[in-house]
Amino acid sequence: MTHFLKLTLDTIFPSQCLICKKKLEDQTLKVICRNCFEKIEINSGFTCPRCKKRLYEPKNDCHPETKFVLGAASFFENKIVRELIHALKYKNLKSAIEPLSRVLELYLNKAIKNSDFKIENFIIVPVPLHKKKERMRGFNQAQLLAQKLSFFLNKTPIAENSLIKIKNTKSQTELKNSTERKENIKNSFGVKDPNQIQNKNIFLLDDVFTSGATMQEATTTLKAAGAKKIIGLVIART
Repeated sequence: MTHFLKLTLDTIFPSQCLICKKKLEDQTLKVICRNCFEKIEINSGFTCPRCKKRLYEPKNDCHPETKFVLGAASFFENKIVRELIHALKYKNLKSAIEPLSRVLELYLNKAIKNSDFKIENFIIVPVPLHKKKERMRGFNQAQLLAQKLSFFLNKTPIAENSLIKIKNTKSQTELKNSTERKENIKNSFGVKDPNQIQNKNIFLLDDVFTSGATMQEATTTLKAAGAKKIIGLVIART
């Protein structure tokens, strides 16, 4: 077997756990072992994106001006979550989507069980990348997550290409503070097809919630297009 072919096969079907490096006996989670996956702490409720107050239903009564509530499945401080997200986004390890989507599924099971929340009239809107950045990466990780989430939620529709990135902004991770991030992302989204958005409840899907500037700007754009309830759904928050 050539070296190139081995590297290709290891990328698609890794032979060892991404985290502990032990041999993968079970390929269910594709890139990590069951033991490492079970070390991921899964949250069980919603929070205010401004003050991080626990909300027992997806209704923001402490900072309603944010116009959305946050559903964060886990924490970015968790090494396993962080490594999986990094492998997906920066190492092109698309199979990392399997354990990451499973984290979202487990979170939603717990969040729904622990509240009166009903998934009614919802669509999934992945936070878009600018087309130039998506071409460079080869995919949009939020779009990959949306496909998995749609299947889990009984084929909840994905509003593909309804929310679009109209400005090629700097990466938010390169900026020093929340003020710079807000200015960087300002007026960077648009809605291509308002008919997909009007009067809909929305799962606004992304991978990581840091300052909240991206999700707040996307929410503002969606609300202007007629969206109703918006839940910002992420794998992890910082």
